[in-house]
Amino acid sequence: METHTERIRRFSKVIYILLKIAFIAFIVVGAVEVVSWFMTTLALHTGTVILGGKSIEVPILFKLGEFKIYMPIFIMGESGVDLSGFDFLTFSFGDVLRTAFTIVVLAHAKSIFLALRDNGSPFREDVVKKFKRLAIALLCVGVVTGIVGFLAAGIVWVLCLIFDYGCALQNESDTTL
Repeated sequence: METHTERIRRFSKVIYILLKIAFIAFIVVGAVEVVSWFMTTLALHTGTVILGGKSIEVPILFKLGEFKIYMPIFIMGESGVDLSGFDFLTFSFGDVLRTAFTIVVLAHAKSIFLALRDNGSPFREDVVKKFKRLAIALLCVGVVTGIVGFLAAGIVWVLCLIFDYGCALQNESDTTL
């Protein structure tokens, strides 16, 4: 029994690290999407800035008289960036919402594997509650993404019921010993 628990801990540690990396990556992607979405929906006024000897148009976030705060942009090479060529950086609100839900799902999945990494036993009440939260988060994702989110929510809910049953059997086994 001890070897099974140790294997669960080791594998959960690896999955937790991978989920943490994915979580951070989606935070970065979400930030880029939000900035891009704001740029496209707010239709910010632009001002001309000279960078590397070239003048480029940069969105203005705030202007008070002659004082201007420009939106930060990434400079590629020495020639600067022309924002008008970045049509692929336009995102819809649905894209931003999908990324936000993905971040929530990853956070719930991380909490499950963190609990498994720390405790090793999957048949605990807190793990079952975390599975329920994950299923609800996936159900919300299903509203945005469609059938795949609903199917994932259903699969996780069945896993939740299985782990709940295992938790009941574990409690019964612990009380009879």
